Amino acid sequence: MGHADALIRRARPWLGTIVEIGVAAGHEAAIEAGFEEIGRIHHLMSFHEATSDLARLHGACAGDVIRLDRDTVAVLRVAADLHRDTGGIFNIAVGRQLVRNHFLPRVDVGHLGRFAGDASDIEIVDDCHIRIHRPTLIDLGGIAKGYAVDCAVTALQAAGVPQGIVNAGGDLRLFGPETMPITIRRGEGGYSAAFAVRNSAVASSENSRSRRKVQGRLVTPHIGRDGQPVVADQTITVTASTCVIADAMTKVAMVDPGLADRLLANHDGGVVRFGMSEAA
Repeated sequence: MGHADALIRRARPWLGTIVEIGVAAGHEAAIEAGFEEIGRIHHLMSFHEATSDLARLHGACAGDVIRLDRDTVAVLRVAADLHRDTGGIFNIAVGRQLVRNHFLPRVDVGHLGRFAGDASDIEIVDDCHIRIHRPTLIDLGGIAKGYAVDCAVTALQAAGVPQGIVNAGGDLRLFGPETMPITIRRGEGGYSAAFAVRNSAVASSENSRSRRKVQGRLVTPHIGRDGQPVVADQTITVTASTCVIADAMTKVAMVDPGLADRLLANHDGGVVRFGMSEAA
């Protein structure tokens, strides 16, 4: 089932996780180009870095037009489309809630009450400019990670790599003619499930180990309709043609797997169901 073991692999800490890049033997020199793309996207879209495009957005006032990198605007455009297509289930304007619940650091954003905006307050003017109608604390989080994986794959393919994989903490994309096995570690106690993948992206998410109580209320890092926390005991796994879509759709599948399936059909993917007892 493929030649995953034959890939030459390197790993580095990026995007708040460990990123691994594997390429076919003889193409090791291209790995650096992949990591350069990972690092570039990290610096552009990090919630934590004071010089990131995201930090510039968080410092904007109502009415400001901000010039951003084309890649940042591209990710914001994907987020806006998904927010519309999912009826608001996918929402990047949840930074204030995630900071209050201690899933994101406070960083240098001032008083959280200043950020009264929502996803509709981020207007895409063109490929390089965003207008802020109300200050909004956004978190690109997983979709920035998925987008970085896609950019790294593009760089590897441009360098002539025929077969490879980029894996950023479970957000991964494989390319090339060979089928490779993927193992998913389930959140409910270490059970693993495996399936075969070729030329596809895979993302998984769950929150059984990242819940907490804040003022007596259970909260999770995943927020669904009406700002309510989503509890996902089982690992949700999806496939798609790109990693940015795969990552985003794990959050949608937690809330509405049928909707996720319908949307993923437009991206050559779907919700992975490992058995009748495991509802994705």
